[in-house]
Amino acid sequence: MISIVCPFYNEESIIEKSILLMLENLKSLPDDWELIIVNDGSTDRSLDIAQSLAQDHHRLHVTGYADNRGRGFALRTGVAKARGELVVTTEIDSSWGDDIVHRVVTEFGKEKDVDIVIASPHLSGGRYKNVPLKRVFLSSVGNMLIRAGTNSQVTMNTGMTRGYKRDKFLSLPLNEDGKEIHLEIIQKAMSFGYRICEIPAVLEWKDHKLTSSNSKKRKSSSNVNRLIRTHLMFTLMAAPFRYMFTASAILTLVGLFFFFWAVYNLFTPEPSIFLAITSFFLFLFAFLISALGTLSQQNLEVQGELWRIRSFLSKLDSTMLRKEAQDKMDNKN
Repeated sequence: MISIVCPFYNEESIIEKSILLMLENLKSLPDDWELIIVNDGSTDRSLDIAQSLAQDHHRLHVTGYADNRGRGFALRTGVAKARGELVVTTEIDSSWGDDIVHRVVTEFGKEKDVDIVIASPHLSGGRYKNVPLKRVFLSSVGNMLIRAGTNSQVTMNTGMTRGYKRDKFLSLPLNEDGKEIHLEIIQKAMSFGYRICEIPAVLEWKDHKLTSSNSKKRKSSSNVNRLIRTHLMFTLMAAPFRYMFTASAILTLVGLFFFFWAVYNLFTPEPSIFLAITSFFLFLFAFLISALGTLSQQNLEVQGELWRIRSFLSKLDSTMLRKEAQDKMDNKN
């Protein structure tokens, strides 16, 4: 079975047409499927509309919670409810194309050992359409920096439209409740040695096709400044030694400049003590930053081991609980 998980929050203006379009598109999937939509604490009529539609469509399942918790929490909730071996997470408005689920599923068929499939507008054949230039710029530059900073070949680290083997997703110890979960998944999947591949895709903002003519154009609710801060922090923490070594090297070079300047001034009437002190502190800061980078890198490696141990213990606990439940049933019989 294939499970499609779509979070939503205050999508009253588009949710009915979006769900009906998604259901129509999914009919041609070759395998059995279910559509799980997750209400992330909507305060408008989105949930009522979705529940009404679910009464008429047996493959549509609505879940969620009362308070707005964020996309990460919504995704984890949806995947936990999913029954499929493959899970595709994507936007409710089909902004990645009507056939995106089919293409993601097909990629799993081509690549038997792949664990995650990511839709990317940054690959050849992919692009942005009707997306504000500011967002295109931030996404392109942000993903480029993340890729450069983490040695990752993934070109779209921040998008939701992905496919997962469900057991692999559930093995990841995920904690982020917001959109940072996309980065967290990539980081921990790489640490676990998962195989990740990408497919080119077109991301189109097309609210005008889903809303009535008198509806206001929907705006993204993303806090751009917050996302920039958290994504930069992720990039730094994913490869701390690289950045701190670079900073240490720059300080060392500047320190050498002041040191040789001080030595040169020994043969001139100019004073050298200030230059010597400056070079000393620059060397000291360079050493401290380098040491901090080394410790951070070691901490990252230890953290990766702890993630794997946590995942193993979680699986072991689940296995023991299932065995205990089975033993109780056998004893009753």
